Amino acid sequence: MRARTEFRMRVLLVSANRELLPSPVVPLGVLSVAGAVRDVHQVRVLDLCFERDPHLALQTAIAEHVPDVVGFGIRNLRTNAYDGMERLITEYAALVATARGCTSAKIVLGGAGFSLQPTGLLERLGADHGIVGEGERAFAALVDQLARGEQPERLIHGAGVTLSEGVVRVRTSKIRSDLDLLPKPARDLTDPRYFVFDGTANVQTKRGCAFQCTYCDYPDLEGRRVRVRVPDDIADELVSLARTPQVTHAFFVDSVFNVPPAHARATCEAIVARGAPLPWVCYASPVALDDELVASMARARCVGAEIGTDTGTPSMLRRLRKPFSLDDVLAARESFLRHDILDCHTFVLGAEDETVDEAHETLRFVERLDPDVAVFIVFMEDRESLTVHRARHREALLALLSREALRRPGWVVPELGIRFGEKVTNVVRRNGIRGPAWLWLARQRRIDRAAERAELARAVGGLVA
Repeated sequence: MRARTEFRMRVLLVSANRELLPSPVVPLGVLSVAGAVRDVHQVRVLDLCFERDPHLALQTAIAEHVPDVVGFGIRNLRTNAYDGMERLITEYAALVATARGCTSAKIVLGGAGFSLQPTGLLERLGADHGIVGEGERAFAALVDQLARGEQPERLIHGAGVTLSEGVVRVRTSKIRSDLDLLPKPARDLTDPRYFVFDGTANVQTKRGCAFQCTYCDYPDLEGRRVRVRVPDDIADELVSLARTPQVTHAFFVDSVFNVPPAHARATCEAIVARGAPLPWVCYASPVALDDELVASMARARCVGAEIGTDTGTPSMLRRLRKPFSLDDVLAARESFLRHDILDCHTFVLGAEDETVDEAHETLRFVERLDPDVAVFIVFMEDRESLTVHRARHREALLALLSREALRRPGWVVPELGIRFGEKVTNVVRRNGIRGPAWLWLARQRRIDRAAERAELARAVGGLVA
């Protein structure tokens, strides 16, 4: 616990993310920052995700809380439909302008989206300060400085963060490796509407990513050295979440749950020791994903895994710097089937100047793999701090997907609205389906394939008779 400052500050933390598709995501970053400052200061969290009129909600919260500091958490710069950055940035600018119009409080920006484009967003949105990178300690220190009447720097870097030509870099050697030293997220401040929506609570078991995939910003934001939490603490967090009204699933939102594998196994063992209180989903990689680990995940009630396979060609795997082979992907699929874990593979077409012919090869691999769900994205540069780069053959690739995806159950193309969007979300909600929405589609796929196999067996039996 930090030493108390002489003056308590009134802090309003605003989660500005309003993305509802495919499902809304609890703002774990904002809750973590709230947990880091409320031991000293008076904190209120305003979550705009479900507000019909976000500007009115912001004005009302400011009038009621009368903050000295307003912190905006900017998680995304794009929607999940990959429709560009301008719309969301314009919305964030309007929210900051609304705050400026009704308070003289210091305005602070932070979050993953802000950290990828800090200098430009700080100027465009006209905030007083910005936090780049990990925010718990940095934001707490900023508020303490303001409470003492000091004048902090305008752009503040979290532990280990540097900016090189506008690109965020995290040097994890300068960050404590024990994440359990950080204050716990203020989960009691979570808007309960998240759990009414689909019952999913998100959990971090680690930060950082050792992979070097060409387009990914996880290493920039969290560092290339993986920092893990104590498995027993993760399992205890699941037990606590299972007692939370309407929470039915957990989602491990680390970049990759199963790396390092020893930590993943220890986490699964700790969860099993506590009775595996919740079914859960995770992001996984075919790297170091042997059948023994998948079996451990199943025993711990893992019901689904999202895999960033990205491509179905060896040449693209090399160009994307993916640390696995297509055989690894096929083996992972077999393990998931064997242990009854649903799988959703994401494929990124058009990166590194991938051609339409190469994309055809990827589609053939997807047919061979036959995952429960395959999500296709046509490449748009993911490192938002750089100049936006789109696939050179973008329109041709979208045309290819529009022809092929509709004919194949389980293929999802968010940008084209194929098995993605409000219609799908409404079906899930209308039927009271819990957990991440793709699980529903995956289960339907397995049921349909089982029925097809049974029908084929009957037909073959009839011919033999």
